Amino acid sequence: MTGSLHSQTIDDTTAVIVKDSLKTFKISISSNFPNARIFFDTSFVGVTPLINYEVKEGPHSIRVHNPKSLKDWDAENEKFEIFLNSDTSLTANFRYYYFFNTDPFGARTFYKNDSLLGDTPLRFFSNTEMKGNVLFKKKNYKDYTFDLNAYDFETGANIKLQPKGNETVNDVVFKNRGTQFKTKRSLIPILSLAAASIAGGYFSIDFKNKANAAYDDYLDTGSTLSLDDSRKNDKYFVVSLVLMQAAVGTLIYFLFFDK
Repeated sequence: MTGSLHSQTIDDTTAVIVKDSLKTFKISISSNFPNARIFFDTSFVGVTPLINYEVKEGPHSIRVHNPKSLKDWDAENEKFEIFLNSDTSLTANFRYYYFFNTDPFGARTFYKNDSLLGDTPLRFFSNTEMKGNVLFKKKNYKDYTFDLNAYDFETGANIKLQPKGNETVNDVVFKNRGTQFKTKRSLIPILSLAAASIAGGYFSIDFKNKANAAYDDYLDTGSTLSLDDSRKNDKYFVVSLVLMQAAVGTLIYFLFFDK
């Protein structure tokens, strides 16, 4: 009878051990770069963001691979050594890898036009994502401004510099398009000045044509009325021309000059 009770005690203890070994918890893993590969104890389990993944209680080794590392550099990994005994959330914060190269190389590289980063080819990590523009300067070559919104973390930026002395109209227009003004441009004055410029040009031509026609009539007929009419239209022509030039000059100021 005693032997039977002892056997029952062993069976209960075994049942408790088996039950505890099956205890699981939920873990969620995110990263500042999406689609980072996640490995639990060397086994691939998915990509970030990983939500409510069930894992057994106990020690675990977790590695998260940065998906944006360039091929010619080793992949950056974030490692976590944890003992899981409750629902857990982890975040992998990778550094931002930047690679800038120019043809020809050796261009001075400036961030936001004033902070020197170095000479190309240039590789470096940043703890935060860079915003704005990067400026490349090299003697005997035109400056090149690169918009960081177009940067590809998988390929980097490869830029071909253009020699000085062959700047085209398109280059000038592109440069002006990227100008950052300190004062806001008002559309109504610009449109009004443009209309005044066009009207001034039209009336200048019209008055000049009328003055020429009246003078030709004076030469043919000798009429003093035609001569007076020619002189009057010449005056209107001068006034219209001056007003047109003033409107064009003011329009140029509004469009291209800061206060």
